[in-house]
Amino acid sequence: ARSGSHADRRSRVEGMRRLVPPGCVSERNVTLSLAIAVLGSLVVTIAHGHLFTAFIFELFGSNSSVGLLESASGFCALAAAVPVGLAVDKVSRTRLLRYAAALGLLAAVSGALAVVLGPVLAGPAEGGVRGPPGPLFTSLLLASLCFWGVFFTIAQSAALALFADSAPRSSQQERQALYATKSTLTSLAFACGPLVALTSTLASDNDWRLERMPCALLPGFLLMPVMCYLLTLFEEVDPEAAALQVSLLERGGAGEAEDAATDRARRPGAARPGTTWVPYLLLAAELITSVGAGMTVKFFGLWFKNVHKVSPAGLAALSAATPVAIAVAVQFLNRLARASPYGPVPAVLALWLTSVGCLLAMAVATDWRGLMLLHLLRTSLANCKEPIARAILADAIPSSQRGRWNAVGSLTSMTWTGSAALGGFLCDRYGYGRTFVFTAVLYVFAALFWIPLVWMVPAERPAKKERHKF
Repeated sequence: ARSGSHADRRSRVEGMRRLVPPGCVSERNVTLSLAIAVLGSLVVTIAHGHLFTAFIFELFGSNSSVGLLESASGFCALAAAVPVGLAVDKVSRTRLLRYAAALGLLAAVSGALAVVLGPVLAGPAEGGVRGPPGPLFTSLLLASLCFWGVFFTIAQSAALALFADSAPRSSQQERQALYATKSTLTSLAFACGPLVALTSTLASDNDWRLERMPCALLPGFLLMPVMCYLLTLFEEVDPEAAALQVSLLERGGAGEAEDAATDRARRPGAARPGTTWVPYLLLAAELITSVGAGMTVKFFGLWFKNVHKVSPAGLAALSAATPVAIAVAVQFLNRLARASPYGPVPAVLALWLTSVGCLLAMAVATDWRGLMLLHLLRTSLANCKEPIARAILADAIPSSQRGRWNAVGSLTSMTWTGSAALGGFLCDRYGYGRTFVFTAVLYVFAALFWIPLVWMVPAERPAKKERHKF
């Protein structure tokens, strides 16, 4: 029995080693980052997913209320982004993660209390209209969302900086593959979260009654302490070792510099610019995308629920299928980018603009089966670019500046929550379909900032020994 247990542990270790490539500065940090990505995705989808949005809608009765309350975490992330970014570059990152862990526990406790007390404090539904739960409950809910926003900003900024410093330094493609692996695990975890909600709703009559929702939401808050514990286990990375991981586009040995000069000589009509502007272009594109996403993402579930009368189980099944589609799209884009002779950016743009077309089609389609297919296609193609964007950003900035850029990155990912207030107003005023059109316009505008990256991030050069074969 002991030998069997030892063999099981060995197989689990070997499985993890296949996910963590050789050559990492810190395999421990990379492994913890992958585990936290999975747990964080489960927390987001169970505790803060479409069911949580429906929970707020049932409590307060309007899209505008949903948007305003959901914006609380985004506004707090906005306030924390700059000081957190500076702190990540100046203070011990492992210490910051411990602070984040304490804040995460506060978010978990206050969020769980709000979910449990909401149905109790809300007035009885008379004539289909439920009374508001009162200012005390609203304050508790706002506090939990604010704790969540600041926790997310600190944890993501510091953990991503350590992850980037700990990743392999051998090639751009290996780093992109590691980011793709992280994104795929995240997407698969995003699929598991709605399965918990699906199981709960099927066991409770599959309806939208407020009293049934806490059972499906609480498991997400119960997972947060585990995630917070893992945040305390990261180790500091030697700055000298981390410096070796800066972009092949910016640094390299003498032989690589000579090869780069040769490559530029071979392409006199498209001389490769420096990478100074790469982070700013990515930031601009991500900010605009996040504003557009915030106007719709929080309301897709309500759109299916209120307009197309999709049941809780149907929405949970759709939410579970969506991350699987994203995971498939991530791997597809990663292979497409590797095969592209012009680098990864044209492949990103092609899939991104296709997703915009799907969003416009959703605004006019009426058949629910076609809408679900379009939703899966749109969401997967719009989100599959994140691993490549993260890898490009990690290659374009030095280790000493990763904290501030990761803080800005966490800000952009929370900005869509902040713009939910605008989305709620637009949905109440113009309807869901027209709001989708507004978002599509912003997506096209954001794509324009990726176009210069075609020249700034070209295809990776083949290995030297391969290029001198005849």
